[in-house]
Amino acid sequence: MSAPAPGQHGTSMAAPTGREGMSWFQPRSALFWVYCLAVLMGPLLFLMQAAGQVWFAGAAALAALPITAVTLVVIGRILFALDPFRARRHLVAPMVMGAIWGATVWTGLAMWANDHLSRAVTNLFGDRFAVSWSAAITAPIDEEYIKAIGIAVVAMLFRARLTRPMHGLLLGASVGLGAQIAEDCLYSTQTALSSPQTPVADVLLVAVLRLVTALTSHWAMSALAGVGIVVALIRTDRSWPWRLGVFALFYALAFTMHVLFDAPRPPGPALLSTYLPILLDLVIFALAYAWVLATERRWFRALIARPAARGIGSELGLTPLLTYHRRREARAALRRSTGWTRKQALAYERGLLDRITALDTPGLSSPPGDGGPGSSVLPDGSVVRYRW
Repeated sequence: MSAPAPGQHGTSMAAPTGREGMSWFQPRSALFWVYCLAVLMGPLLFLMQAAGQVWFAGAAALAALPITAVTLVVIGRILFALDPFRARRHLVAPMVMGAIWGATVWTGLAMWANDHLSRAVTNLFGDRFAVSWSAAITAPIDEEYIKAIGIAVVAMLFRARLTRPMHGLLLGASVGLGAQIAEDCLYSTQTALSSPQTPVADVLLVAVLRLVTALTSHWAMSALAGVGIVVALIRTDRSWPWRLGVFALFYALAFTMHVLFDAPRPPGPALLSTYLPILLDLVIFALAYAWVLATERRWFRALIARPAARGIGSELGLTPLLTYHRRREARAALRRSTGWTRKQALAYERGLLDRITALDTPGLSSPPGDGGPGSSVLPDGSVVRYRW
């Protein structure tokens, strides 16, 4: 990351692209109206089941709202940190629509489905088994399925905008985060009802516990499912068995994370039994994310190698942007040579990233012979090919 030329600003932005210009409002799409109907019906279904809970929980349930807001901010920051090449800049509409699905459709349907599946588990295996295992069986089945439907619906609406596995991770995480925040609010309501003596204290305690365990909750599970769904949709150069296999693998990882999250804790030291499932979930997520990050770096490496990138900087000068460690070193060197503050160096780095990633023609499906899946057509007519 070389120093800027005299008069060059770190926040230079490229012209609007096709991806940025795609509106969330798609009145000609029947699927769009299905989405709108679903997000309207979700809260109604929720109120039909839980209006009494909300009413009688009263103000005590509201005590958790500041902690729930902190959960939203913390997970949002983590999600941004997992996106080193700022793919989220072009995914605002699908991410917001995904979060709305998670907060509305998932909330209403999951309550109904959990109730019916829990009864089925109790009838089949008895009360003792259901007390321990009902959540670990029912929640992964219906909750992950409802979130996956939302990911698929939004992905189909914005299919031309989704071109890399990272896009699936961001979309899936957004759906899961919407569901996670809605579930936190529901837990606050239920806790307030079940704790008539000290409702506020108990609500706050549960909210803090939800924040501590949020690291591997719905957003992380759905992020992996989102990778599988988007890869299955965009890799049209591969056979359907291959695409379905990738989807099945990532969906199975999300499902496994959910089972571990809700399974009965093993006997042993309290700290170990409490956090062992979370640690296992972190390992699963880290392995899957490592593959997604590797695909991002291959894409970016191919991008900076093209002639169109030379107007921004040499390939050697742009290579430090590939990893977090080299970025820190490059920012430190830039600050020493220019006297800039940390904030100014970071703004310059982000400006470079935005200008380089803008070279990738976004929002357009590549016709046969014009790049195809696993490639991008640059403004100069050249094709960036990368393998993932």
